Amino acid sequence: PYARRQVDLGEVAVALYAAGVSQRKAAEVMSLLLGHRYTHETISALTDQVLKEVEAFRHRPIPEDMAWVYLDGFFLKVLREGIGVEREAVYVALGVTPGGQRQVLGFWLLPTESATAWEEVLRELWQRGLRRVLLFITDGLPGMEEAIRRVYPLAQWQVCVVHRVRSSLAQVRARDRALLAQDLKGIYGARSRVEALEALERLKEAWGSRYPSLVAAWWENSGALLRFYDYPQVLWPYLRSTNLMERFIREVRRGTKVRDHKFPKGEAVYKLLYLESERQEGRWAERRLKGVAEVQEVLEGMLRERYAPRTQTLTHKS
Repeated sequence: PYARRQVDLGEVAVALYAAGVSQRKAAEVMSLLLGHRYTHETISALTDQVLKEVEAFRHRPIPEDMAWVYLDGFFLKVLREGIGVEREAVYVALGVTPGGQRQVLGFWLLPTESATAWEEVLRELWQRGLRRVLLFITDGLPGMEEAIRRVYPLAQWQVCVVHRVRSSLAQVRARDRALLAQDLKGIYGARSRVEALEALERLKEAWGSRYPSLVAAWWENSGALLRFYDYPQVLWPYLRSTNLMERFIREVRRGTKVRDHKFPKGEAVYKLLYLESERQEGRWAERRLKGVAEVQEVLEGMLRERYAPRTQTLTHKS
């Protein structure tokens, strides 16, 4: 009767789960702190209380306008009844508003990663309210550009430069990597698209005979790789890679390590993603991305110009 605060077992269990503590370890901690015996099954039942919140989060309306959207995925092991442990793909969409505010637009658990599945993800984002996007930033998964255009035909596509650089360096001899990395940096680190194209020419001259397929890939995909040059310079570090998304995924993965990257069911994956999304959005609400506020009017103007009423009607029909 003299307690200042009633202890809610569900809150404690969820807090431990969100902090990356395994259910068995959480049961031990709660048994020690509260003087009663708890099992990992009890912890699972307590954390299942957030599943309604998970579904509400995954289907919540989202803003009509996003300056850019990151699309990326990673794999986890999930135990499927009657099948066993399956390696499944987690899809994540992270948006940034013209004002520099980040928001987790959604997450999905699907059997594998493909452009076709990403197209269904994009259609769901449209249905939940996302109408206008300037730029989608993804890795180089085949078919992604076509999938984006079928749902958002007026949006542009940027391939993550960091992914492409890593892939390129993995294809060459060890003794060539340092010099090639320097030449590649001359492309994505240039001060303008013109300088970037000049650096591409130098890449062809220096490496074209030794690694023809690598150089050809940079030329053939130069439009998508250099798309970030169409936007204000202060945004280039955010637009030429999926680093912001990768930071979020790293935080999610931190919570998977104690579970040996294996989950007893799909709902457990959604619980972890929801709790991490809530935690990160709470942090993001306190600060916008540095430098975005100063170009907010420019981004809003680009959205208005690209999605004028006439073209917006065509987009919807498309």
